[in-house]
Amino acid sequence: MMKEIAEPPKKTFKQKGKPFDWRRSKRIRIGIYAILGIAFYLLLMKDVLPVQYDLREGSISKETIFSPITTIDKFATQKARNEAIEKVEPQYSKDEEVINTQIERVDRFFTEAQKVIVDKNLDEKAKTAKLQKLFPVVLSDEFYKNVLVIPLDQLQEIRLSTREIVFKILNEGVRRDEVSQKKKLVDISFEMPSLSSESQAVVRELTKQSIIPNEFYDPKATAALQKATADSMNPIPIRKGQVIVAKGDIITSDQYRKLKDLGYIHDQTIWSVRAGLALIIIFMIVMSYVYLDRFHHHLHQDLSKLIILASVLFLTVIGMKVVSIGQNLEWNTIGYLAPTAFGVMLIALLLDTHLAFGSAVLLSIIASVIYQNENYFLFDFRYGLVSLVSSVASAFYISKVRQRSKILVAGLIASGTSIPLILAMLLLVPTDIGDWKTMLISLSFGLASGIFSAVLTIGFLPYFETVFSILSPMRLIELSNPNHPLLRKLLVDAPGTYHHSIIVGNLSEAAAEAIGADGLLARVGAYYHDVGKTKRPQFFIENQFYQENPHDKIAPNLSKTIILNHPKDGVELLRKYHIPKPLQDIAAQHHGTTLLKYFYFKAVKQSAGTQMIEEDYRYPGPKAQFKEAAIVGICDCVEAAVRSIARPTPARIENMVRKIIQDRLEDGQFNECDLTLKELELIRKSICETLQGLFHSRIEYPELPHGKGVKHG
Repeated sequence: MMKEIAEPPKKTFKQKGKPFDWRRSKRIRIGIYAILGIAFYLLLMKDVLPVQYDLREGSISKETIFSPITTIDKFATQKARNEAIEKVEPQYSKDEEVINTQIERVDRFFTEAQKVIVDKNLDEKAKTAKLQKLFPVVLSDEFYKNVLVIPLDQLQEIRLSTREIVFKILNEGVRRDEVSQKKKLVDISFEMPSLSSESQAVVRELTKQSIIPNEFYDPKATAALQKATADSMNPIPIRKGQVIVAKGDIITSDQYRKLKDLGYIHDQTIWSVRAGLALIIIFMIVMSYVYLDRFHHHLHQDLSKLIILASVLFLTVIGMKVVSIGQNLEWNTIGYLAPTAFGVMLIALLLDTHLAFGSAVLLSIIASVIYQNENYFLFDFRYGLVSLVSSVASAFYISKVRQRSKILVAGLIASGTSIPLILAMLLLVPTDIGDWKTMLISLSFGLASGIFSAVLTIGFLPYFETVFSILSPMRLIELSNPNHPLLRKLLVDAPGTYHHSIIVGNLSEAAAEAIGADGLLARVGAYYHDVGKTKRPQFFIENQFYQENPHDKIAPNLSKTIILNHPKDGVELLRKYHIPKPLQDIAAQHHGTTLLKYFYFKAVKQSAGTQMIEEDYRYPGPKAQFKEAAIVGICDCVEAAVRSIARPTPARIENMVRKIIQDRLEDGQFNECDLTLKELELIRKSICETLQGLFHSRIEYPELPHGKGVKHG
């Protein structure tokens, strides 16, 4: 024993005593999500990839190709900016210090030259030598001779003239390549007729030698100007609808480049787009998994319902894709015809209304992808928003629908909701204002969308109900019709059982609604719970009608066999008439494993001391697996027991109901369903209230006296 405990059991699909339940398999659940994700990926791939052509530079285009979007022509923009940058002249900065230095040298030269000229101790040769040291540049011998003969009264005028010309030329800026040109300007700009020819020669030569470069290339300023020039240029656009290549044109290198930039070239592998779509699909699938597991856990654990959800979503997306085939330049707003409400209404009818709201969000996102016209914009929320609002409106209404004809009303509500929203979308787009044809077509698509979705819902609903044995409210209403063949058979063959089932149905519906269970399922389940009695109706007391009881002539063991078999006989009959499985389960489980007390005690009494096995007189079960089955079982027993009360009073009825529920609770008949003690108390109160309405006391009308003075109307 210790060894068996220490060794963990091997993981197998079918453990001993517990068969593999595919409805709860986590692997299959993940597989369903994976298949749905792959299906979405394949269906949406074409909608996110741009249309591609097998074109080459120099080939002839077989059709006119337009730009699908407005975007920037990066190559042309950069080329234009480069050309503008090349036209920017180099920038120079002027060194003011050079001007000051040269002016100071001129002033210093004339100041010192005056001292040399008036120095009588120096001969001409010595004076020339000293003058040569006063200026950094060696000047001509003629210059020094002229300086020595200039009258002292003109020396100051010569200095000022030289200074003025040097300042004027240097202040304008002198570049290295302009020095010789600027020196020539000295001869042109210098006009001093009051000076002697020697003085003018001094001014010219000293001025020319003072002209040096003072304006130098500034790389930072040049770069800044180039950047400002580039930034000031507007990008060159490729407009939406612009003809890139006309039909019959020979494709130039520039056109080929534009086609390649727009993703039109066939040999391009757009892995980024594929990867992006894959990430979005993975995100939507993961969020759907988390949402279902968190807010719809029971449904998420039931793989049959998960398959229904996946099938409806897949069918809806297929419907969207079929509609998108008609999307062209003339019908570019056909996305308003998207049958999103079809999937949402089916989910609301087959599974859950709150789940339908969540599905509406998912389907609206997919609609905005499928019907987007501009390939580089993944979502067109015009269609997504209209799909979301119209489908949610239809789900709100259809959650209370009990007739198939009302599905069409839900479709009309979806259409009516979409019309004002589509109109708002059209008014928000300036290019659509005044385009009456586009507006009428768009509004027509919106009007037809809800009706189209309703027709699809009505058409597909019976198939889902049949294939998955789903009991939608409308299907239950149809099965509750007294003209159903099986109910007619019950009425004709076992009329007492039929009326008993009707009362049990009323009791069950009220009790189920009291605890928030499915009252409609409980009522219809009660109608069919005893159809097995039609096989031998005379053996059940409600069908004997003052006839002799056949059980009085047969052994308790045989009576037990007949009575205990009626749930099994009922299930077989329900299968024959293709009644959905939930109703079959109610028929099989309504007695659970309760004891057939009457015939058990009768057998004990007749056994003459022989030991009787109680299990032989118990129903085969199974016990109730869900609330509605347990409620039908309680109401079935209560209805039969109350009819046995001679004078039913509220107190007697209440005691009887309380005892029946208590006996079943102690017998473990509720161990396999999730009924709580609080819910059992609510069920008891509901049953008592309903029974008091059925068995209320009536006044006894006196017989009319016969004789004189009595008038007969």
